[in-house]
Amino acid sequence: MLHILLGAVGVDQPPAALTDGGPFGLTWWEWLSGPSVAMVSIITLVVWTTAGTFMLMYLAALQNVPVALDEASTLDGATRWQRFRHVTLPLLRPTTFLVVTLGLIGTWQVFDQVYVMSQGDPAKTTLTPAYLSYRTAFRDFEYGSGAAISFVLFLIIILLALGQRRLMREKDQVGRRSWRRGVPGRS
Repeated sequence: MLHILLGAVGVDQPPAALTDGGPFGLTWWEWLSGPSVAMVSIITLVVWTTAGTFMLMYLAALQNVPVALDEASTLDGATRWQRFRHVTLPLLRPTTFLVVTLGLIGTWQVFDQVYVMSQGDPAKTTLTPAYLSYRTAFRDFEYGSGAAISFVLFLIIILLALGQRRLMREKDQVGRRSWRRGVPGRS
């Protein structure tokens, strides 16, 4: 795309600044004009379409933070940063878990953007597991392989969600469990 845009204004050779070095052993010119640009476009679209939903979830959670806790921490002499770190962030933990889980699931299930924009091309650089499952089952008519890809995708999502849940659990989880066991009427 960069080549086409620069070619339209008469620049056929890459600028010297773009031919010196770059990431992953490519020059900046090769990197900016390669097939990875297609995936960056899809990633940008997905972030743009989902960020608003996640921000609404955070807005609702922030509106649910009790004002009394914030005022109490102010009276105790907490700075603005300390109030944010020790009062607001812990109260946003469930929302953060939800947003990260939904984002994780969404990244593995990107389908419609790939279907509309690129159908896995150029050179299969935008091929996602969800689109691969669809293409295998309904374009190549290999229903068993398409179902197998979907099932493996399901397992990957479940394992990553469980791993994320384990990482985000509270530090004193063991202490809470043992306390509950000691309460009469609970087993």
